[in-house]
Amino acid sequence: MRKTILTDIDIEQIILMAWGDTIPFETIKIEYGLTETEVRKIMRANQTEKTYIRWRNRVEERSGTSSKHAGLSKKTSTRQKY
Repeated sequence: MRKTILTDIDIEQIILMAWGDTIPFETIKIEYGLTETEVRKIMRANQTEKTYIRWRNRVEERSGTSSKHAGLSKKTSTRQKY
């Protein structure tokens, strides 16, 4: 992970964005400069194991037009929508 110090509010925002269905990882990268791998590390460190696994399964099950990646999704933008 980058050496940028994230506040508790930043971490909370990143978690909310990661759980959001219409917010792709690219938006998180634009807002916070974090890659998908770094977001996964934040999610793992700040949630229970069960919650993290549920989130990962949800992200992995999504593909095509409902993907967490902007290039695969028709309904995403670079704006936060929560």
